[in-house]
Amino acid sequence: MSTPADRSAVPRRALADLALWAALAGLTVTELSGFDGGFPWWEAGALLLALTAAVVLSRRRPDAATAVALAAATAEAATLPESLPLSPFVSLGVLALLAGRRSGRPGPFASMAVTAALIVLTLYTGAAVMAGVGTRDLLSGLVDVLGLVLGLVAMLLVPWLLGRYLEQRARLIRGGWEIAEHMERTRAAEAERARLRERARIAARMHDSLGHDLALLAVRAAALEMASQDSPERAEAAAGLREAAHATTLRLREAIGVLREGPAGEDVETVAELVSGAVEAGMRVRLLREGPDPDPRTPGGRAVGRLVREALTNAARYAPGAEVTVRVVRDGGPTRVEVDDTGAGPGGAPAVPGAGTGLAALRAEVAALGGTLDAAPRPGSGFAVRAEVPDGEPGDGGPAHSVIRLAREEARAGARRSVLAAVAIPVAIALPAVGAGFALLWWNSSNSVLPPEDYERIHVGDTRAQVEELLPRYAYPERSVDGAPPEPPGADCRYQLVHQENGLPPVYRLCFADGVLVSKEEIDREASADE
Repeated sequence: MSTPADRSAVPRRALADLALWAALAGLTVTELSGFDGGFPWWEAGALLLALTAAVVLSRRRPDAATAVALAAATAEAATLPESLPLSPFVSLGVLALLAGRRSGRPGPFASMAVTAALIVLTLYTGAAVMAGVGTRDLLSGLVDVLGLVLGLVAMLLVPWLLGRYLEQRARLIRGGWEIAEHMERTRAAEAERARLRERARIAARMHDSLGHDLALLAVRAAALEMASQDSPERAEAAAGLREAAHATTLRLREAIGVLREGPAGEDVETVAELVSGAVEAGMRVRLLREGPDPDPRTPGGRAVGRLVREALTNAARYAPGAEVTVRVVRDGGPTRVEVDDTGAGPGGAPAVPGAGTGLAALRAEVAALGGTLDAAPRPGSGFAVRAEVPDGEPGDGGPAHSVIRLAREEARAGARRSVLAAVAIPVAIALPAVGAGFALLWWNSSNSVLPPEDYERIHVGDTRAQVEELLPRYAYPERSVDGAPPEPPGADCRYQLVHQENGLPPVYRLCFADGVLVSKEEIDREASADE
């Protein structure tokens, strides 16, 4: 369902598109009307039609709009006119810039650039072959076409990369303001969250500490009851104390269970201290350790201590008189904890609904650290708790920090991919074109050089067939020789390079008349240019 803001944005977008079309169309009409000799009306109409289609598609389908503008510019470039209109290339650059703002996919633009380059090269080569152009002239013209192709690709990719940069910068700015607004809202609720965290900490401490102490008190009362069989009054009093302690523990769990919000932040006793306290209270507990106790200052150490305490409390409450085995293994990886009891003896209290909330909270805490916890009845009788708890580090921020680190790494990886694509796509297209251009220039020049020793073997009066046996593959273009002396009347002259060099290297001129060499001379083009 559209909102009033969305509906009000539609006319503004339409006006912006209309203004864009008017500006580009005005530039096209102005340029084409100023061409010498006029411009074909059908070609001007096709350019305006393509421009209109591109502007209409530019908002919903920016990739397609750029493809239409690129097709128009490619068609103009492929005809290779002496005066090439610039307006199609300007329109291409503007639409590519908008596409970079609206579409960040590099694949379509790389495909478009390669396709346009191949079309221009193919059309030029086909036209030159059909026109019977010589090999050297074809290769020389191909160098010029490669320059045109690079210009066409640059007008597509450079504005698109600029548009991508502007869009990413705008996103960062918007994201910064959104974070600032979120922080402002967070500050307003921080005091309330602090109060709730304190309540949860107190509730967890009461549940863990007082519940454990009450369970041990019930164990001592049970031991006193068993030792007072010869005095019914004392045995009855001890039994009442045991039942009262158990009932108080249940009421405590019910009262503070809803307040628990997560793992408490206070330090806990070590596993050895917890087992020692349980033995002193009268429980039969055996501790098996492999490696040192976990550090209770770490998140993992706190979780192990709370797990052992919760398991001993449940054993004292639901299996009084049972034999309990606590096994803690630390071998360089996560701490493995196993707590087993042999089951409830005579007078044991049955489990009640909701009695497992302590283990449920511990399971969530261990899972947040990246570990696992399982608790279930043993085959036959008794109960078993199994857990693997990573150690963590003091001051570890918990899963929230892990999520932030993961998001940061993903953002960095995306930025690296974006930069790599932005650099690799133009380089992958430009390097082969530039390399091919230099290779063609070298090939043409090296195959147009007449070595001095061969030049000395040529004499005036030799037949054309004899001379051509010594000439290189290609003749040097006559149009490239300026300031040469007048040619002999009625002669057909051929030019060859003396040697390869940049600038204006000297050339040999060989002139033929009636199939015979009538003159040969070396022309210093730099000297002629100075004159």
